[in-house]
Amino acid sequence: MRSVKFWLIAAFLTLPAFGLMLRPGIYTMHDPHLFRVQQFDQCFRSGSFPCRWAADSGKGYGEPLFNFYAQLPYWLTETGRLLGLSVIDSTKTVFILSLVASAVAMYFLSRRYFGNYGGLVSAAVYVYAPYRAVDVWVRGALPEALAFVFYPLILLALDKYLETKKTSHLILLAYLAAALMTTHNLSFLMFSPFLLAFWLFRSLTNRSFSSLTGLIPAGFLVLALSAYYLLPVIFEGHLVTLDTTVQAYYDYRIHFTTLKELFISRYWGYGASLWAQKFLSVSVGQFQWILPLLLLPVCWLKRKTLVKAEFLQFGFFVLAGFAALFLTHGKSSIIWNHLDFMKFIQFPWRFLTIAVFFLSLSAGFACRLFPRLAGRLAPGLIIIAMLVNVAFFRPDIWRTIGDADLVSGPLWDEGRSSSLTDFWPVSAAAIPTDFAPVNPEFAAGSGTVHSVTRSAVSAVYELTVSSTSAQVIFPTTYFPGWVGTDNGWKLVLQPAGDLSQISTYLTSGPHRIVLNFTDTLPRTAGNIISLLALFSTPLWFLKKRLG
Repeated sequence: MRSVKFWLIAAFLTLPAFGLMLRPGIYTMHDPHLFRVQQFDQCFRSGSFPCRWAADSGKGYGEPLFNFYAQLPYWLTETGRLLGLSVIDSTKTVFILSLVASAVAMYFLSRRYFGNYGGLVSAAVYVYAPYRAVDVWVRGALPEALAFVFYPLILLALDKYLETKKTSHLILLAYLAAALMTTHNLSFLMFSPFLLAFWLFRSLTNRSFSSLTGLIPAGFLVLALSAYYLLPVIFEGHLVTLDTTVQAYYDYRIHFTTLKELFISRYWGYGASLWAQKFLSVSVGQFQWILPLLLLPVCWLKRKTLVKAEFLQFGFFVLAGFAALFLTHGKSSIIWNHLDFMKFIQFPWRFLTIAVFFLSLSAGFACRLFPRLAGRLAPGLIIIAMLVNVAFFRPDIWRTIGDADLVSGPLWDEGRSSSLTDFWPVSAAAIPTDFAPVNPEFAAGSGTVHSVTRSAVSAVYELTVSSTSAQVIFPTTYFPGWVGTDNGWKLVLQPAGDLSQISTYLTSGPHRIVLNFTDTLPRTAGNIISLLALFSTPLWFLKKRLG
């Protein structure tokens, strides 16, 4: 019961961080996740599982957005939709979840090392870091905001496995790592080296590397659970313009931080990150870095009363936090330049997520250093952590709108035009400048379109060709997986025009054209592998326990 009380307090502490969301409407944000939540909901309700296609993206021509973008955040928003929440309220609920669940997760991790009061301190410092407000209230970076939930849970599962070697902790670790992978692959990429460093630190401390025999199969389980997402990315990524996500504004070389921005500045803005100046905060938080540094000399002075492992563990957390900060700074460019895959992280200041995690975790050590004062020290540290940065957790512009406003007018046009080149087929010679028409066009020959019925992953066209033959171009981007029938007979589809639209040749007479977006071999294989891994692993574990 005592433990329950403390984690409830950790959850309650987050209220000021999201309280302004508890009113009708939504705030302005950088990322187009409201549009994507609406598109995912539309795709799911059309019977597509898992969703791959965003029908209204690409100015209405459609794009394989969810074939390449991690889906777990949208499954969470879809849960809200199925429970009757609006798109707007579902999205806000998941943002709130990212704050509350991350506080509770951090509490349980920090409590393992520093006790209940230390857990509360770490939770407060974790939630009230300026970058947390940037992710939620400025960028609206839904996947990255959710990644904060998984960092402490993954480290906790790994640490418990290293201590107990229990299969249950190993399986949980794999499921959590796969959840992070399918929530925000860049966060998984950034966190993995630090997770590896923690494993190495613990293995050296324990003078045993036997855990590898379990961790290697767990790594394969992570890949299997994520296969429905990874296989299409690996085998079909070359079919879209993913390279544009590391060019121009997204070139990492223009987004390094300065020491002033990291440690001193309290600038707050809602703009972009530019070479000469950043119009949003990239601060780690003054309290977030000052408290761990203040604890270091105290820790040294009290080293004789501390268990050596605790002393080293605290040192590792602080070192990991500052190592992550180093990767945000221009002095780390030699690393970025030599590790080509890092360009996909785009913004070096994304490593603030890792820095905030480790520095917040180390903050709880204050209650371990002064155990007799922990009950009085913790409230003071929590209050400071909240008061210093709580003013950042507010919107720029609040829009009192509903879901109907998202699918009409300027917001609808804005959503359909967002991230236009990220997932555009490389077979297209151009990107659309105008929104897609409703009716197909007759590129050769002539005819009449009688009716059009479209869903997120299909379309039915009733038309008549009046000429001897005709080439018909449909207002949908061609991508592998699109199949069609004409009066029940299979059609040959091919890309046509500068926008690489679906096209086919028809003979004279009436036609009922049905187009459907289906899974290709990599998608089907990924789906099967993930489903088998998802359900067979717990069944195997239960059989092992009962047998």
